[in-house]
Amino acid sequence: MNVNVATERKSLKVLIVEDTKTITNLLQVYLMGWGLEFVDAPNGAVGLNKAREFKPDLIISDVQMPEMDGFALCAAVRADSNLHDTPFMLLTSLKDDASRKKGQLVGASAFLNKPVSVDDLRSKVRDMLKLPATK
Repeated sequence: MNVNVATERKSLKVLIVEDTKTITNLLQVYLMGWGLEFVDAPNGAVGLNKAREFKPDLIISDVQMPEMDGFALCAAVRADSNLHDTPFMLLTSLKDDASRKKGQLVGASAFLNKPVSVDDLRSKVRDMLKLPATK
């Protein structure tokens, strides 16, 4: 007897930590087409709690936010044994080399400047999550 078992692909979760709701919504629109599940947080402190609760496959975070900035969030994620391998992308309007170096020091997987290039964002996310190209 031949049994055909359908395998369901787990939906990949992306945590977007951004204090501007419009940017959160834009990022979600930019990343449509892969069936990603989105969770969002308005600052790093809330983002860290949500990361611990939802265990995302990718974290995309603004740098400049109230309560806990993106650098501190990235460092906290890297220090957490359950999250330390999670790909982490920092987005910022800061364009200085010191900020980029700080992002590397805290363990960011990628660092993109705002305004974000949709192609660059999609390319980085595709690489980090090992997603297929979309039409």
